[in-house]
Amino acid sequence: MDLANFHKVRLAVQDNAHPADDSHAARVQLALHDALTASGLFDQVELGRTDDVDQLVIGLCRCAEKVLPWEAGLGVERLWRAVTQTLAWESHSLGCTESLMEFEGAVTVDASGHYVTVHLVAEPPLGWVPSETDGADDVRDGHDAEHADQPAQRPPLRVVAEVQS
Repeated sequence: MDLANFHKVRLAVQDNAHPADDSHAARVQLALHDALTASGLFDQVELGRTDDVDQLVIGLCRCAEKVLPWEAGLGVERLWRAVTQTLAWESHSLGCTESLMEFEGAVTVDASGHYVTVHLVAEPPLGWVPSETDGADDVRDGHDAEHADQPAQRPPLRVVAEVQS
């Protein structure tokens, strides 16, 4: 599911339910903050809450040294599943490149469908400069010393969304 479809699903939930109260949003924020901080994927994690129903919990993260946003995005997706595993329903969308990760999620927090929405953005590590050979020896891009004369293959934009009910 792409971001546009995620927004349609989120809107359907919003049309049929109400935002969760502040205590539920605070619990989601705290669980997500703890998971992001403990993961080692980020040097900086800042989360807050808003009154915007599309992003009740917002966040900005700075990737840890040698962790690119697309790599962190894969980890955020796993963390999100762990944070939301006890909730009735969740949906999320993840868009990643090597220079930006954007995650949007929505969960229902009780049987009456009250929801919390999340919008999280991650930037590359401080001092990171993209280059054609960045990570040339990493397994993640399938490039090795045998092919050192060829440019490293960059991962494509990854857009992932899952719906569970």
